[in-house]
Amino acid sequence: MARPRKMASSKEAPQTPITAKGARRLKSWHEIPSWQQDNEYILSGYRQATGSFKSCCESLGYVHNETVNIYSHVIGAATFLTAPIYYYRALYLRYPLATQADVFVSSTFFYGVSICFILSATYHIISNHSPEVQRFGNQLDYLGIVILMWGSTIPSIYYGFYCDSRLQKIYWANVSTLATLCVVATLHPRFRHPDIRPYRAAMYAGLGLSAVVFVMHGILLHGWTVQNRRMSLDWMGLVALFNLMGAVIYAARVPEKLRPLRYDIYGNSHQVLHVAVVLAGLAHMFGLSRAFDYLHTHGSFLDVSYSAKCTNSTNKDKYSIDLESSRRRTIFMA
Repeated sequence: MARPRKMASSKEAPQTPITAKGARRLKSWHEIPSWQQDNEYILSGYRQATGSFKSCCESLGYVHNETVNIYSHVIGAATFLTAPIYYYRALYLRYPLATQADVFVSSTFFYGVSICFILSATYHIISNHSPEVQRFGNQLDYLGIVILMWGSTIPSIYYGFYCDSRLQKIYWANVSTLATLCVVATLHPRFRHPDIRPYRAAMYAGLGLSAVVFVMHGILLHGWTVQNRRMSLDWMGLVALFNLMGAVIYAARVPEKLRPLRYDIYGNSHQVLHVAVVLAGLAHMFGLSRAFDYLHTHGSFLDVSYSAKCTNSTNKDKYSIDLESSRRRTIFMA
């Protein structure tokens, strides 16, 4: 349900408009059209509606109340687009038992996060274009969230059920199905109707809660200690903490609700959410790195917990293939 918007009084509006060097005058809350009004506690620093993509892009060159939202995710996207280079050199090439599957699941995470941040930054850049473009950009923003959630769960499932390809496939199929439904709910015109909103929310909730299901299943099967080594559950807890903190602050709309005008440009709740999501992505990256490092340092045949698990012929064949592939890659590198 949409939050009712409170119109700012003339007393709350800034007496002197904020200006940007070489740019058009920025607007206050009561000067912008209703489709630009999202947070009634942000009273100044708005770009005027332009109807021009060129003008939207030019706003990258001056400060307004979307600047931090844009650049936080531009920097985040650049970080996660380049991080795989270090990840590949520092981890993948270090271990002869590492396989192409490791590269694939890691790539889904890095590029899933990158795409999310790119779409988010795009939305905030073009959000002052027109109602139609703003609506489309909002869809891109939600699409990016779905891609991030899907891309983050793929490697966690892979490492969490490293010796059980059947459970890997089941959970991959589940999360991919839920993600596909969320994409449809995000992009299909029918799902924009207010009456459909509860079903759309249920799909997003299902995708988010799917991670809880496979994490708990892994703990029930193998215990906390083993799954913490496989999945870096302590790091995943930090990921959840950052995301929860950002969501709560965003929903509460603090600190701008407490100090009108002071946090219009820097430090408002939406910006805190953006930074929290970037920090969550970094925490997830460190957690996956540690899980990768642990699995390939100990190996499925060296660690007791894995030796007990990898006993069926399917898994033996899998690891024989992985080992032979890794040996060939080691010889090639040598």
